[in-house]
Amino acid sequence: MTRQKKRGLMKTGATLLLLTAMMFGVIACGNGNSASGTTGGGGKSPANAAGSAQGSNGAAGSSAQNGAPVTVKTAYAPFIGGIGVYALDDKEFDLAHGVDVQIGAFGATSPLMSVMTGDVDIAFTTLQSYLISINALIEEGTDIADLPKIVYLHNASKGADGIVADKSIKTVSDLKGKSVTAQYGEVTHYMLAKALATAGLTVDDVKLVDMGPGKGGAAFVAGSVDAATTFEPYLSQGVSSRGGNVIISTADLENTILDVIVVSAKNAEEKPEWLQNTLKAVEDATQYVNSDLDDAAEVTADDLQVSAAEVKEMFPTVHLYTLDDNHEGMDEGGWLYNTMKDVVYFYHSIGVIKNNFDVKQLVSTDFLW
Repeated sequence: MTRQKKRGLMKTGATLLLLTAMMFGVIACGNGNSASGTTGGGGKSPANAAGSAQGSNGAAGSSAQNGAPVTVKTAYAPFIGGIGVYALDDKEFDLAHGVDVQIGAFGATSPLMSVMTGDVDIAFTTLQSYLISINALIEEGTDIADLPKIVYLHNASKGADGIVADKSIKTVSDLKGKSVTAQYGEVTHYMLAKALATAGLTVDDVKLVDMGPGKGGAAFVAGSVDAATTFEPYLSQGVSSRGGNVIISTADLENTILDVIVVSAKNAEEKPEWLQNTLKAVEDATQYVNSDLDDAAEVTADDLQVSAAEVKEMFPTVHLYTLDDNHEGMDEGGWLYNTMKDVVYFYHSIGVIKNNFDVKQLVSTDFLW
């Protein structure tokens, strides 16, 4: 079976969409109109709809009873980290595993709420945004056992984010006493703290200018601040326009900014067949992209709203987690748990997260194979 490709995303310029996706600090979220009303991965025929989910709470069903693939709803935005998501759809790795992943445009609803309400079946989100949202729900009285669970590591920034500084600033140590942008309580704030820690400094050692990565990057290019915690294309623009230096990036800070796949607590507990099948399709797409980037760039360029050449240029700035990477990070004693504890500790130290919680309760390894 092949699908008729149809997407609900308008071409509005690659840079704008990339910045929009990353400024939200969320790679994908959805609402009832965008995630379920927009056919992403392929225009669904009535026959396909028979195997469709009706919502996250048991909705996708354990199997398609009439042989049609089970529809799995998600949402994503054109960002290079999503190359595997679009490749999964374009090369039909999902259909090969009996699922039909529909990629809708992301909306204003947070990934966790989209999963909890059933607007999407799986959600992609940064680890930091996930943990901040988890904390907010716990503070509202939701039991941690009832909250969405991380079931897979998807991608990590590997140079796409960093700190660009004035040409007089050569190292992270040189940031002491300088004005540096980062958005308080958000992903860039955490990244700045991790970067400063490599030189034995804290955020208190710099003059923090509370700006998001887009505004901060623009402020640096304009010469208003000494340094900015930002992402591409502002890193490159800062180097070219001010002769600045990228003094540290996520290429130096492994697994600092990463996106995870999240599902409802109900689906994590009931373990529907479609869920592991979807993750297997994700792994197939990851292996395909890693092994044949030339073809993957051609296939996904329209989805990412850039040229194939730009896809290949951007790809080295991200890392797509493989199944082996997931075992390394999520198995007992894996690095993910310390990273999660570190994120919670940091946001607790600045008052964003009020109380510590057991991060192990938020991860399910039952879907790894």
